[in-house]
Amino acid sequence: MKAELATLFSEGDFLFKEAKTMFFFHKEEHSGAACHCCKALKKYLDAYEDFLFSTMKPSENYHILLHTIIQKDPDFKKFSEKVYEVKCFAEESKNNAESFFMYADEIDEVLKIILEIRNYIAKKIDLHKEFLEEYTQTSFMAS
Repeated sequence: MKAELATLFSEGDFLFKEAKTMFFFHKEEHSGAACHCCKALKKYLDAYEDFLFSTMKPSENYHILLHTIIQKDPDFKKFSEKVYEVKCFAEESKNNAESFFMYADEIDEVLKIILEIRNYIAKKIDLHKEFLEEYTQTSFMAS
């Protein structure tokens, strides 16, 4: 099971790196990068749900997913609003096929949220320290 969790984290990390690249190089349009952030976050949440409930099929519904995780880890409730903050950028643009621009502080906040949730989950599921050290940067964008 540990290998499956590491695979989900690796997939999430790939999407997270792509999102950062898109934010840096596509400065006029950020909806694609926001969608990649949401997908990365979903990979990390899926890994945590799989760790907590190995027999359950991962939920695609964020309300159910968060509720399920919080059942076993009540401390995770502190991330509920943050998950929806990341998700709102991606969902609104995707549903309306709209492109948009995010300010540097908004991008920085979204990336920090993902990193905070990622590292919290990685520690809970006991990934190797080297895996965590790769993601300790706290400031992503130049102001």
